[in-house]
Amino acid sequence: MSPPLPSDAQLDALREVANIGCGHGANALARLVGGRVDLSVPLVRLTSAQDGPALLGGDGPAVVVRLGMTGELRGALVLLLPARDSDALESALVRGQPAAPEERESALAEAANIIASACLSAIGRLTGWRLLPTVPRLERGPVRPALAGVLGEVESGPGPVVVLGADFTATAPTALGGRMLLVLERGSAQALLTRLGL
Repeated sequence: MSPPLPSDAQLDALREVANIGCGHGANALARLVGGRVDLSVPLVRLTSAQDGPALLGGDGPAVVVRLGMTGELRGALVLLLPARDSDALESALVRGQPAAPEERESALAEAANIIASACLSAIGRLTGWRLLPTVPRLERGPVRPALAGVLGEVESGPGPVVVLGADFTATAPTALGGRMLLVLERGSAQALLTRLGL
């Protein structure tokens, strides 16, 4: 039997979690690039590992940085950057200086770690949980297979995957955009709602 779909109140609560977590992640990114980063309206999706990549990632080459979570939540944090935007962020992180590919990847992974830490810390303050990211894993290539791998690893059984997130854009001094996603195991999503009194 499929798990019940979240109520409107529960969806609103999950959107607020996405807004708080991604908002703090965007603030951390703004400090890294020295500008302002704006967020879209937060998204909440219940999707499958099969359908999710098309719904969440679009087409084209991208960089997907995945971090696991330790603490009361189980799942993954994902920083998704189209290839051109990843290049822009990497250049900003190395301050426009010549850098070897491994140095650029290391800078990008560390930036993802800082963003994820800010996101989880904010959610931790909201819930009273101690949440930390694991070591980043970076993958370059077509976005859909990379996202399918993340969704399948988080929730390998049947039924929907719970995804929270938001798009972000920076304009100056570095123009770039991307998406932050929080992919939760179904049990963790329910535990989060229970913690929030829902």
